Amino acid sequence: MSSVISEPSASILANPALCVLLEQWSDLLDPAQYYLAVETNAAGDCLSVLAQGPAATTPAHQVLNSNGLWQALPAESHALIKALLTPATDQTTQQCIQIACDQLGVQWLECRVHYFLHGQNEPRCLLLVRDVSQLHQAALLYQQEKQRVRDYDRFKFSMLELILKEQDTEHILAWIAGEIEALHPETFCAIVLTQDLGQRVQTVIAPSLPAPLLQTLQQLKLEAGNGSLATAIATRQRVMVENVMTHPYWQYHRTAAQASGVQGGWAEPILNAAGEVLGAFALYSRQVQLPTAAEQSLIGQAARLVSIVVDRHLSQQSMQTLAYLEPVSGLPNRKKMYEVLHALHHQSAAEQHGGLIYIDLDHFKWVNEAHGHNAGNTLLQQVAQRLQKAAQPHFIACMGGDEFLILLSGLSTQKDKAVQQVWALQRKLHKTLQRPFNVAGLKLPVTASMGLCSFSGTDMDETDYVKAADIALHKAKQSGRNHACLYEPGMQTEIATQARLEAELREAIVQQQLRVYYQVQVDHTGRPFGAEVLLRWQHPTQGLISPLQFIAVAESSGLIVEIGMWVLDRACAQIAVWQRAQKTRELSLSVNISARQFRQANFTAMVKACLQRHQINPNALRLELTESLLLENVDDAVRIMTELSQSGIQFSLDDFGTGYSSLQYLKKLPLYQLKIDRSFVNDIVTDSHDRTIVRTIIAMAQSMYLGVIAEGVETPEQLELLLNNGCRRYQGYLFGKPMPIDAFNDWLQQALV
Repeated sequence: MSSVISEPSASILANPALCVLLEQWSDLLDPAQYYLAVETNAAGDCLSVLAQGPAATTPAHQVLNSNGLWQALPAESHALIKALLTPATDQTTQQCIQIACDQLGVQWLECRVHYFLHGQNEPRCLLLVRDVSQLHQAALLYQQEKQRVRDYDRFKFSMLELILKEQDTEHILAWIAGEIEALHPETFCAIVLTQDLGQRVQTVIAPSLPAPLLQTLQQLKLEAGNGSLATAIATRQRVMVENVMTHPYWQYHRTAAQASGVQGGWAEPILNAAGEVLGAFALYSRQVQLPTAAEQSLIGQAARLVSIVVDRHLSQQSMQTLAYLEPVSGLPNRKKMYEVLHALHHQSAAEQHGGLIYIDLDHFKWVNEAHGHNAGNTLLQQVAQRLQKAAQPHFIACMGGDEFLILLSGLSTQKDKAVQQVWALQRKLHKTLQRPFNVAGLKLPVTASMGLCSFSGTDMDETDYVKAADIALHKAKQSGRNHACLYEPGMQTEIATQARLEAELREAIVQQQLRVYYQVQVDHTGRPFGAEVLLRWQHPTQGLISPLQFIAVAESSGLIVEIGMWVLDRACAQIAVWQRAQKTRELSLSVNISARQFRQANFTAMVKACLQRHQINPNALRLELTESLLLENVDDAVRIMTELSQSGIQFSLDDFGTGYSSLQYLKKLPLYQLKIDRSFVNDIVTDSHDRTIVRTIIAMAQSMYLGVIAEGVETPEQLELLLNNGCRRYQGYLFGKPMPIDAFNDWLQQALV
């Protein structure tokens, strides 16, 4: 024990329990703090001084005086200690009392009194007094920290609950800032969100931050060394500045800090899961100080909580953006277009005009089939960029796939002028698509069909606008693609007729109403050498329908692929029959191949499978292709034709002379013959221009060692002119009309003698 003044009295030594108690108490003492141990009687007179610390101001011998004990104890404690010295029972009583004592510098005293009997039952007291201010302060701090943890847990729970209920991100962040300031009353809280990955300040949420510092944050350049917050964002590290008035980071912001009453500046970057900067969380202290360990933990946790809120906000924004964006082109989608149309319809004055241009890329599917979907997506993105640039300032959306819709607003109040403005933009769009697109090292030409419509505020609702433009687009496609058409009343009826025809054609395929007819092809001696396979539709109520009435519908609907393969199969089956007979074994059949069928990814495989299935000589099969089909992509056409030519199949170029007829592509193609179009044969007798064209085609074919055949030959005069100019093969009504196979076989038996 420190500073024992006198030996314990015999009464203390005689009581082992008191000796143990005294020893345990002395082990708790801090020599630098105030303490006192005395033995007293019931009246409070000091009988002996057992221990006294160096901090005591009253000497031990004076404590033993009649009044000395009370001089050694703070006056504020006298009444409470005297009350303790009067026992109610023979027991130990311990109590901690709080006093303010300037003379001892003591705030908290622990006073313990043990009652015992001495001699002839004389009441005695063992009074133990010590300064426990530090212990009490630590306990108080522990309780405060415990309460702060509870408050922070409540704050986190409330914040998560708010996130689930509240959609306004700024409102949530402002609430967070207010709650943090409530937890740390001597600070200002600021949450700064950035854009462009931490390059610029986007939003400042600081409900209590004084105006001078708030304005500084709103205009802050996010560079290292430019204040605590900017440095945290730039370096992605926590920044703790104890004194903003002396720290070099704050050299340009000290005036604002002083005007705001800020002395310390602490900041933590807000990062997302990928480590990208979203902003920073900052606390500004009113005192010159660094944050405690608990406060640093709070700052870090608060920054993470804010990142959850901001990430959620950005995810919602991204989801909302995605909900209104077509993913490939990056343009607004169909849903967004209808919303914009709806708003325009309800906001526009009755006399105000608008317009729509519905765009569909011609044969886009072929790009995907020939070059893959990655090339197709790249092409769509480039088309979208060109259209968007050309259509400014009008609204453009991707309606899905290769379809685009442009909404023109603010047009002339006069209908005719509004229509002219729509046409003017259409011509501009048409021109912007004329240049080939560079995709994966290829130059891809693109054409587009366009449907136009104009409307006023009272015409129709927004759905009807799009429907009208779509109907006009359908009409443009029927005109041969790469065309534009303006919607007019009555078109819908025509489209409905086409839709009905398509439905009936589908049924015709199922019910096997399609028929194959054959038209003979002869040489200059009149002897048949083959035939062309032609398609007819035996309608149950309308009778025989010409392909001129339904082929376009089959093309646009895609049914032509199924129909074309069926015709090819029937032709191969007929060749197999002919090759088993002596008279007909040398006959060939020509089959028209549609553009859509030719562009099928498995076209080559299907043709070869058909040959294998029927076990025919491939030289007897001639596939007829049009110029426009081949010009879509010459390189792909050459590849497909070469592969099939190597199998023995022959190719004929149909309708030659009606297209570009360019030697540049003609020399690349593995052709067997050219077919002179009937449009030149019709007037060959009376029209010198047609005669010149025919002579040129024949001469070209001969110079390239190609065969030549003329179709549509109906008169002897036409035949004579063709023969005189070197054409020795013909097809037309002069030799025979298209016939069903039974009638055609009967005709052949007489012709092949």
